Amino acid sequence: MKDSLAALGFLALPGGLFAAPAGWKPKGKKPNLVVGILSDTHLQSGWDGVTPHDGFPLTYVTNAMKLFRERNIDAFMHLGDAAHRGKNVEIQYHRDIFEKFFPHGKAKDGHKVEKLLVVGNHELYGNVAAGAGAWAPHIWKDPVERAKHVLCGDLPKHWEQVWGEKYEVVWHKEVKGYHFFGRHWETEEMKLADFVNAKAGECSLKGTKPFFILSHERNHFAFFNALKEYTNAVAFCGHWHMSNADWKTIFLGDFGFSFFPTIQVGACRMDGANYLDSKERLAKGDLTVEQIDHSTAWSEVKNPSRQAMIVNVYDDMVVFERHEVGEGGKLGPDWVLPLGWGTGNGERGTGKHPFSRDELKKVVGEPQFGKKAKLEVSLDRINKIDKIENRGRGLRGNNPDNPVNPVKKEPALRIKIPMADGNPDSRVYAYEIVVVGDDPKAKLFKNAFFEGCNLGVGHEPNNGITEVEIPAAELPSGKKLTIAVRPVSSLGTKGKTIGTTMRV
Repeated sequence: MKDSLAALGFLALPGGLFAAPAGWKPKGKKPNLVVGILSDTHLQSGWDGVTPHDGFPLTYVTNAMKLFRERNIDAFMHLGDAAHRGKNVEIQYHRDIFEKFFPHGKAKDGHKVEKLLVVGNHELYGNVAAGAGAWAPHIWKDPVERAKHVLCGDLPKHWEQVWGEKYEVVWHKEVKGYHFFGRHWETEEMKLADFVNAKAGECSLKGTKPFFILSHERNHFAFFNALKEYTNAVAFCGHWHMSNADWKTIFLGDFGFSFFPTIQVGACRMDGANYLDSKERLAKGDLTVEQIDHSTAWSEVKNPSRQAMIVNVYDDMVVFERHEVGEGGKLGPDWVLPLGWGTGNGERGTGKHPFSRDELKKVVGEPQFGKKAKLEVSLDRINKIDKIENRGRGLRGNNPDNPVNPVKKEPALRIKIPMADGNPDSRVYAYEIVVVGDDPKAKLFKNAFFEGCNLGVGHEPNNGITEVEIPAAELPSGKKLTIAVRPVSSLGTKGKTIGTTMRV
């Protein structure tokens, strides 16, 4: 395996890891299996219960299916929350788009594209009316009539009618010699674990060849412990809407002890709906914890993305491509999982799993500023909008045109941070900012997400510049300020600092 990877241009790293070079594409080596994956697309009908809601366009699912067709996928995976309000028609939108690009379920070369589908919690919202909006009870007030239009009215029947797939609480499919196992939202996870174990002999699951486990939400300790013999398994989930710009969407041993990784696939919702950080702080280490900003929710992200994944399975590796299907492009270098770690017979192998956090840090490296990168700083008067929510048509945030949101002017330090693109193999995720005045001990610490991290490489807004505004009232006192900025990866690895000074 080492020789074959070296021939492909991979770099051997300590611990048996391999990192895909920038722009790497396998030459002369065709994957055994290609899978296109979506999750949390959240399509919704309008008030007529037929046509798509204006605020929930079909654009991004369409873009993803077009990409999947171009890549000639062997299987299409959806990890749940396709139907935002649990209506049959919201699943039908997906089936119609799938059929547009894969007529009669066939790829452009004529091979069958298998469907690998699980139900999420939103598929079961057919009888819910949580406030205003095009909820099914507002459209079909008669519960008997409504049951004809919502999945929960008769889930097995409607699921099969729309998707053409039999509904089974746990299921197994084989695609080109690779095995997939899935459970739906209401299926207890141990039922799936028992099902996998029951199928192990028939499917020859023990060994180094990967097999795949699907669910809408992540599984827990008892599940992984029941399957601890299968270090060759890879699980997929959705639900959490974390962005795949974040390498921490690879879960291994962090959410209940596990012997194999779970990949949480980012949302392809109309507004991106991707957390950039999952209840974690951006950076630790040499910053004062009390002075580090807390995580940013998806509703506060300036540039949300619509995400999809393509997985390529080879004899000796699995390659995970992270795509943005709104503006286009990839979210960064592919994730490469070398096969053969552990034996698939309960053996842990030597060293740490290639997708453990420590080993991933060796792969992600450190983002760096370019040699000529400089900060731009100025003291300006900025708009401050009172924090009153406006949740119209699926959009989030404050509306400066709304008279209930008065706009105030206040002085502030404006910092323009150039994109830290000096290391093409390590895409920047966030920036640590330190401002020092006359007293070197009175430091102000700030964190800011790289504004382009949720968009594809080459599609960064504002030429990749991230603008940060710090109200003057928060700044350290002094006639001269020193401002320093360091680029950080989503795993917390840090590049070199750039800085500047200014008179105030």
